[in-house]
Amino acid sequence: MGFWSKAARLLLCVCMLGGAASCASPDEEQADEKITVRLAAPLNSYIQDFDTNRYKRWLEEKTGLTIEMTWLPSEDAERIARQQLQTGQGLPDAYVGFGNLSLFQNPNIQHYGEQGLIIPLNGYIEEHGVNVKGLFAELPEHRIRELMTSADGSVYFMPGFSSSTITRYQRFMWVNRGWLDALGMEAPTTTGEFRDMLLAFRDGDPNGNGVSDEIPMAGTEDAYGKQPYDYLMNAFIYNDSGNSYLVPENGVLRFAPVNGAWRDGLAYLRGLFDEGLYSPLSFTQDDQQFKQLANDPRDILGAFLSPGITFTVLQNSPEIMARYVGIGPLAGPGGVRRSTVFTALPKPNGVITSACKNPEEVFKLFDLMLSEEACLMGRYGERGVDWDFAGAGEVSIYGTPATVRVIRQLWNTTQNKHLMQIAPYVSRPKFSGGVTWDGNTTDGEYMNAQAALLYAGHDPKEYVPTLIFTPEEEAAVHEIRAGIEARVREAAAGFVTGERDINNDAEWEGYLREFEDLGLAAFLERAQAAYDRVKG
Repeated sequence: MGFWSKAARLLLCVCMLGGAASCASPDEEQADEKITVRLAAPLNSYIQDFDTNRYKRWLEEKTGLTIEMTWLPSEDAERIARQQLQTGQGLPDAYVGFGNLSLFQNPNIQHYGEQGLIIPLNGYIEEHGVNVKGLFAELPEHRIRELMTSADGSVYFMPGFSSSTITRYQRFMWVNRGWLDALGMEAPTTTGEFRDMLLAFRDGDPNGNGVSDEIPMAGTEDAYGKQPYDYLMNAFIYNDSGNSYLVPENGVLRFAPVNGAWRDGLAYLRGLFDEGLYSPLSFTQDDQQFKQLANDPRDILGAFLSPGITFTVLQNSPEIMARYVGIGPLAGPGGVRRSTVFTALPKPNGVITSACKNPEEVFKLFDLMLSEEACLMGRYGERGVDWDFAGAGEVSIYGTPATVRVIRQLWNTTQNKHLMQIAPYVSRPKFSGGVTWDGNTTDGEYMNAQAALLYAGHDPKEYVPTLIFTPEEEAAVHEIRAGIEARVREAAAGFVTGERDINNDAEWEGYLREFEDLGLAAFLERAQAAYDRVKG
């Protein structure tokens, strides 16, 4: 017991307190104190008052912890946290809210783990990860554990995860519904029918104003997922621009843009351009100019690509929203219809640092956040006030039985019911895809859902999930990857617009050599190693 015996300390305490009944030992005093967890996060203006936040208080009641938050200025949060990690000074017990920033994305997070600045969670997951292991088992098709695992085999974060049919595909072709009706046409299902539709848009005066002002199809390179060739190329060869155009064939990675089928796709696109069906504005205009075409009151645009309808069309203009309808993937010359699959990534929403004196308790807190009760509260607020379970007969935007009815929408509003999913969470598909639909056919989420359903069932047999490189591999491939991806898009624009001749064999051979010179072979070698790891 050290210098003082327990009895001597008790006698001394009684004397000092004038006959008080008891005096706790230092060990007993520490046991009675609540553990304080110090978190740090980028400032979120939608969270009204962290100290009195209903969700935060619920977490404290469930765990017996005291939770404190240091808010970092949102524009400087990543820089401040990086400096803390570099110096080892001012580290909180854990970082939350950095899931959408690059700081803790792989392989950066492995680098901090190797330096001993953040701790691996593998052991905690096995011993205390009731809810996170339940998540792995509940959604095996998403390979969440594999995508949380760094190349060194360690898991360094607790996830923020959401997925839906909409986000799985998120590259939708929208066509002018009114023009189809005016021309008596059905939505196209093949590349031939698609060309016929664009020809009718060009020549049939579908907007009925007697002027040849129709633009059959347009896009932009200025925004993600808005260039039509990204959609149309899938009719010829699987096009996964989000994973550097890699295509697995029996476990071996290939680079799609050097395949002959890619050349066939470019030839088809060149034909559309030459016939005035693919607007040259698609390669010069910015996103704002593109949006103006889609929302033009004269009704002049026939078809366009957009990750979701409201990324291009104004949600507060139901009459313009009603112009368009999503169509599914097209069958090309080989008769195959393909949908590009986008892997839902678990975000690094909870990272425990080496400064944490009670990592087991912080891990248990993060694991609690992944429970179904916590996730419903952490997304929708207070049950019976802000949300409730759906009743019999209610349907979702997908036409399936609804699971959740939103009573009062709190998302992206200043509120004190939840923490805007800045910490670990999971939006379970049965809930995120099961919100009761209000019957509005021009609601953006409803339109996106109906479009997404057309792409379901056309996934390729093999595709590349997001590759997780080691820090060394990332350093080796970073510039090569950027160079070959930029060259794909530059060359596509050149071949489609006729600046380069897709039918000239010498031109095509020169194009292939460009990728060799950029280091494609070295990139494929390292990508294959990363692919083999994630496939196990």
